[in-house]
Amino acid sequence: MSAALLYEWRRITSIRSTYICSLLFLAATGAVTYLLYQVTSGAAGPPDQQPQPTHSVPLESVISAGTNPISIIFLTVIAAMAFGHEYRYGTIRLTLSEFPRRWKVFAAKLLVILGWTVVVFALSFVVAFVVLKVIGADLDPTTNDSWLSIGRTLLGALGYCAFAFAITLLTRNLVLGVVTPLLLVAVIEPLLKLALGDRFTWLPQILPMSAGTDYMLGGEDLLHNGLVFLAWVVGLLVAGYITFERRDA
Repeated sequence: MSAALLYEWRRITSIRSTYICSLLFLAATGAVTYLLYQVTSGAAGPPDQQPQPTHSVPLESVISAGTNPISIIFLTVIAAMAFGHEYRYGTIRLTLSEFPRRWKVFAAKLLVILGWTVVVFALSFVVAFVVLKVIGADLDPTTNDSWLSIGRTLLGALGYCAFAFAITLLTRNLVLGVVTPLLLVAVIEPLLKLALGDRFTWLPQILPMSAGTDYMLGGEDLLHNGLVFLAWVVGLLVAGYITFERRDA
């Protein structure tokens, strides 16, 4: 197993796109943090009419900067590349020749992706704090609830990336792995709730990305939303692994 982990670590660190997408994620997080500050401070308008920012920014606004679709899509690209690159360029045959036990390949790729996500997501908090420091904003003191919010946000980001990872494995298509979660968040689920939500009142409660978003943002039923999102992610991962084991490379 250690050899498979080392192999996957070398793969992810030798791809230039990994660093580009990570830097773009950090840059997007910084930009969204600044925009959120401008909106919450009421500093929009001509520069000569903007009030001096003196208020504190809630920690929840800062940590949400990395989970919006504009930012997190760059992390899903990295997650989708784990198998997407292999299938696109045919290197999956070499990988499976080196590691015939496919569960090791699956586990190594998933663990490395999740580990990379944790590190980059932690760096995004640093970037957000630096942005606030540069623009002269104060941050509300952290509380136990704030640390719980950070934990939920990190778990949500890990689930989002695992979702993209599983979709890519199921479809063998890198683009679908990246686009599917984004379409679910921005188009498909809102349309389903608008068109069918009144007729099927249970439908909005089982949609994966809606549940994941509500969980990260601290919605009304954290346990329900968390379990729904977890069930979708685990179900897709299991389905992806089964198809990975049974079909040819």
